[in-house]
Amino acid sequence: MPLDSKLEGPVYDGSYDVVVIGGGVSGVCAAVSAARNGCSVALVHDRPVLGGNSSSEVRVNMGGADAHGSRRHARESGIVEELRLADRFGNHEPVANGRINWMWDHVLLDTVWREPNIALYLNTSAQMVIMSDETTIEGIVAYQSSAFRTLHLRGHAVIDASGDGVVAADAGAHFRMGREARSEYNESLAPEHADALTLGSSILFKTIDLGRPVPFTPPEWAYRFETDDDLPFRNHSDFRRAGFWWIEYGGTLDIIADNEPIRDKLLAYVMGIWDHIKNRGDHGADTFALDWVGAVPGKRESRRFLGDYVLDQNDVIDATTFGDRVAYGGWSVDLHPSEGIHANEPPSQHTHLRTVYGIPFRCLYSRNIANLMFAGRNISASHVAFGTTRLIATGGVMGQAVGVAAALCKRHNTTPRKIQQDHIEELQQILLRDDAYIPGLANADPADLARTAHATATSTAELRIEQPDQAIALDAPRAQLFPVSGDRIDAVHVLLESSLGHDIDVVASLHWADALDDFSHDQAIFATEARVPHNSREWVTLDFHQVTESGGRYFLVLQPVEGVAWLTSNEEPPGTVRATRGEGGWRHLGQRGTYCFRLDPPSHPFEADSVINGISRPDGWPNIWISDSTEPLPQSLILDLRGPKPVATVAVTFDTNLNRLIPHGPVPECVRDYALVAEVEGEWREILRIEGNIQRRRIHTFEPIPATKLRLDVLATHGVPTARVYEIRAYGP
Repeated sequence: MPLDSKLEGPVYDGSYDVVVIGGGVSGVCAAVSAARNGCSVALVHDRPVLGGNSSSEVRVNMGGADAHGSRRHARESGIVEELRLADRFGNHEPVANGRINWMWDHVLLDTVWREPNIALYLNTSAQMVIMSDETTIEGIVAYQSSAFRTLHLRGHAVIDASGDGVVAADAGAHFRMGREARSEYNESLAPEHADALTLGSSILFKTIDLGRPVPFTPPEWAYRFETDDDLPFRNHSDFRRAGFWWIEYGGTLDIIADNEPIRDKLLAYVMGIWDHIKNRGDHGADTFALDWVGAVPGKRESRRFLGDYVLDQNDVIDATTFGDRVAYGGWSVDLHPSEGIHANEPPSQHTHLRTVYGIPFRCLYSRNIANLMFAGRNISASHVAFGTTRLIATGGVMGQAVGVAAALCKRHNTTPRKIQQDHIEELQQILLRDDAYIPGLANADPADLARTAHATATSTAELRIEQPDQAIALDAPRAQLFPVSGDRIDAVHVLLESSLGHDIDVVASLHWADALDDFSHDQAIFATEARVPHNSREWVTLDFHQVTESGGRYFLVLQPVEGVAWLTSNEEPPGTVRATRGEGGWRHLGQRGTYCFRLDPPSHPFEADSVINGISRPDGWPNIWISDSTEPLPQSLILDLRGPKPVATVAVTFDTNLNRLIPHGPVPECVRDYALVAEVEGEWREILRIEGNIQRRRIHTFEPIPATKLRLDVLATHGVPTARVYEIRAYGP
């Protein structure tokens, strides 16, 4: 029977508040977000496993704003962090270079299955839309190949997170493909003339060391790469990783219509490259064999649907502050030659960003289809801006945003555009409540009882880095940024090491910083010199006697001195960043560790009231309570609610170190065991006790109690000796 006849019939199999197309990370986050905010959700995905490009079928790393751990404090929180933590806890042993394995598929599946409001349709391909009028989608028609059945699913709101935007395109939503001309958005990275070229697709592979010689005979259809000159600019020495992302093809073709021949060609390239590594030159691969080769191309780019705003290169580079921002990114503008593996140029061009940028809600809904939203690589962005928004984790935070927006569309019986016009602050505050991050926005929820509480703690850490792990030569200007809680910097003490046979002076300067990753102020507030004793390792005092802005950020610069090194610790307290000056200016991305220093007078930026200041990660300030490391656990945080208040829900945000890639197993900084205690009528009562926590965000709901105080007792962590909490919220019934 032809497919068209199978799709006939007026009967709907399901009616939902929200229909989500695409079960990649963007779609999963959208579905989970909408469901947790009270919507019934149909999640439709055309593969047998969730995850899209990040699944075990394709195995693309879930990159995002933190640039694989290089950008401090930028990792995505909310649902994306929840998924990552669950995956890393379950994957106790590292997989190839941290790449995806089958466990990730099941983390996503388990998360979806645990949401009673989600109906999951796997192996289900959305075929067409049913329109109630020219601007409104009533539902979709989908075919579930595993069950040979047609599904008619309708919803109040539709979220297309399918990458290619199959439903959105069938509905007639306006879109672009290819590259805009440089003049259209005044983008320096765009071509002079518009064209239809896109980024290509890739197929990855995985190898295994069998410990004995393993021959490889390529199939006849394998592409032949005779010498390394046939792979210009493409380093293939590290074949132990999960394939090469630069095996890319299809950008000069129709990336959608030609998907099958593109896949076939990519398989020929994979086999040809493995033939080259095994049989053409000494690559050290004698004992290695192919362990897995992908069968599904990882597609980078196709349709980009037009919203009420199109994000462009200038927005992401300048970090434009949009009033309707609901998500963010931070990966470089990462553009590839459309010729892919055949391009005689580097396989990628990165324009690194100074800081993270906001993504406006106007980019996440259709400008001409009233109830249609997007998440992932198909949002309203120029080709150049798409070079950074296309990252998987960035798509995940977009998905969480449109999931909440869909819930608000139901609540207010309205459209996404009206949400942007009339309810954008409500959308933003719900996202913050659900542990999403929106640059520059703070908790202003009037229902949160903790906002008006008084916070104290049993102890608080001082900012000082004293235990060195390595010495880094002062062979270039080096800087250390830190927060100062007081209104003076009389001195900064630095731990220096000299290999010289004579004393020498070091020149230092103090500079203001606009943000926790800002090294733009070349003009010093004050400069000084100090003597470094010969053949020594000791603390050197830099006298400044400088009045400062209370609660400000500063960075200290030491000028190059041959034969002198600055001792560095692997410790990285929130709010600290180090940098090195090169030809292009200050570099802080990827500068791990912290130079050893202590301040006079001491700085105390980790006070208890940080947990109620409305920001739950370092953003202008550390925004975290950390207990004193010299005081053993348990340590406690107390909220005085200023009189009896009915409390039925408490949400706690712990530290899972958004500063680095998540390790395999639990995060050492994360609180493992804790108790929540309430003061009721003058007596302390334990409400709950949790053991074995691995998550950053925990929400506890219980029978309402008339509490005058709440106390969080941190009993143990997964490794560090300090209690660390970013936020506490409390709500009534």
